[in-house]
This record gives sequence, C-alpha cells and structure tokens, in this order.
Amino acid sequence: MSLRTRLALVIALLAFLPNLVLALTLGILGAGWWLPLFLWLLLLALVSGLVGYFLAQGLLRPLEELTRALAYLSLKEGPVSELRLPRPQEPPPQEIALLRDRFEELLQRLRGLMEAREAFYGALAHDLKTPLLSAIRTLAYLERADGLGKERRVELLQGLKGELARALELLENLLALSRLEARSPARETLNLRALAEDLLLRYQEEAKRRGLALEVEGAGLARGERLLVERALANLLDNALRHARSRVRIRVAEGALAVEDDGPGLPLPLEALALPFRQGSGNRGQAGLGLYTAKRVAEAHGGRLGAEESPLGGACLRLELSPATSF
Repeated sequence: MSLRTRLALVIALLAFLPNLVLALTLGILGAGWWLPLFLWLLLLALVSGLVGYFLAQGLLRPLEELTRALAYLSLKEGPVSELRLPRPQEPPPQEIALLRDRFEELLQRLRGLMEAREAFYGALAHDLKTPLLSAIRTLAYLERADGLGKERRVELLQGLKGELARALELLENLLALSRLEARSPARETLNLRALAEDLLLRYQEEAKRRGLALEVEGAGLARGERLLVERALANLLDNALRHARSRVRIRVAEGALAVEDDGPGLPLPLEALALPFRQGSGNRGQAGLGLYTAKRVAEAHGGRLGAEESPLGGACLRLELSPATSF
C-alpha cells in the first residue's frame, strides 16, 4: 500500500468516525431513522474519502517533486561535479527542505570523493609512468650499446631492476587497497614472528647492498589476512630501509608489529605522511601510498598505524592489529 493511500485512509477515517459515532447514537435514541442514517453515512464516507484523497495529494506534492528531482539526477549524464538538485517550483515545507539539504550535502560529499579519486588516479598514472619510461629508455640504450662493459651493464641493469621494483610496489599497494574496498579482510591466526622473519629474508639482499643490519625481536599472534598484513609490513620496512643509517629492527608483540630505524626520524606528522602520493610539503611520491596502505590495512583489521619514539633514535611506526585472543 502506497504512502498516499495510507494517508488518505487516515484522513478519511478521522473525518468519518466521529460522524459515525454521532449517527449511531442518534439512531439508537430515535427509532425509525435507520434508512436516512444509512444513506447519510454513505454520503459521509464518500465525502471523507474525497477529502482524504485531495488532502493526501496536497501534503505529498513536495515529496513527489523531490522524488522527480532525484530521478532526474539518476538519469542525467555528465560529470558528478555538475550534478545539482533542480530548484523546487514552490517553497517546500520545513521537513522536505531539510531533506533536500541532506541530499545536497550527500552530493557535495560525493563530488569531493570523486575529485579525490581523480587526483589519486592522476598521481598514480604519474608515478607509474616514471619508472616504466625509465625502464624503457634503459632497455633501448642497452639494445644499442654494443661495446658496453660489464660493470656499466650491471649498473644499468640494477637501475632497471629498481625502477621495475618501484612499479611493482605501486601495483601491489593498489591491489591491497582494491581488496580492502571490495571486501572485509579474511581472518586467520598469524604468527607475527614468522611473518616478520620471512619478510626480512626477502629484504636481506637490499639491506646488504645499503650496508644495513636487519633484526627482529619478540613474538606474538594476531588475527588477519596474511597477504594484507605482509603488504603493510613490507611498506613500513621499505620506508625504514630508505631512511636508516645502519640498523632496522622489527619488534613483534601480541597483535602488533613495530618497525624502527636509526635514521633522522619522521619529517612530518604521520597523518600528513600517510596521505596518498604525498611526501613532505606537497611533492608527490609513492611513499605516501605505502604508508596510506599500511594505515588502511590496520584500520580494516580493527587497529591503527601509529608513530612512537624509537630506541634506535629514528622513526618507529607501529602497526596494531586484532590480537588472536580477541576472537
């Protein structure tokens, strides 16, 4: 049953019932009036129904106008930035005006989200294009350089490997963010110490090349999706390797992982550094995406990404997850 029908019935009953009670009372008190009273009640029912119908029409007219405006928005083609609710033909009641304001706020939020997404993908295209172009130029140079010595060739190949690794890291972070948007993380019990040791083995060669010592201490369990937690920890570890002077350490605790180094520390608050594709004072870079991904992974697991003072003197980023005992 539609809202209009319900409203019309309520108005009709409110108009008809008092007259029905009055008519029945008069019929009981005055014998022989039943036929005129019956005809009178039929007339009252008809009039009450018509009054209810027309009053319901008038009361629901502003709501129907808002419904048509929303249908117009759903059918209109073009960018989200140009979506606007049509102006009402007459001043709506206070409740409908408030509802229109809420829809306008929703549209404004949607426009902001779409603008942020466009900027996000624009920055992504910029950052992904840079290492790929560099790799293509390196390959083109290697193709032409017949007399290239071994030392120079190895140097160029290492640079090519680094550029492709940057592109791969970008894609892995985007894949992790895509998983987080599509569904909630799977839940399994994770041995955080074993996870950290496996990851350190993967970064051992890079750390040796940079002259850094990698350490892990502590133990603990957590509940979460292994691939997402590995991605978040890899981002923190990669960030520490870039800034450390001599040491990087992973501290494992119950439901948490902390990555610390002996570098210069965080140049800005973590909230600013964890913005996607932002580094320092407005320069775009993929480090911001890495910290943003780690932050989103922590939040999706019921935790948070925080910054602490490092005993090593540099930065310390703590990835908090759901402890295994919380399930």
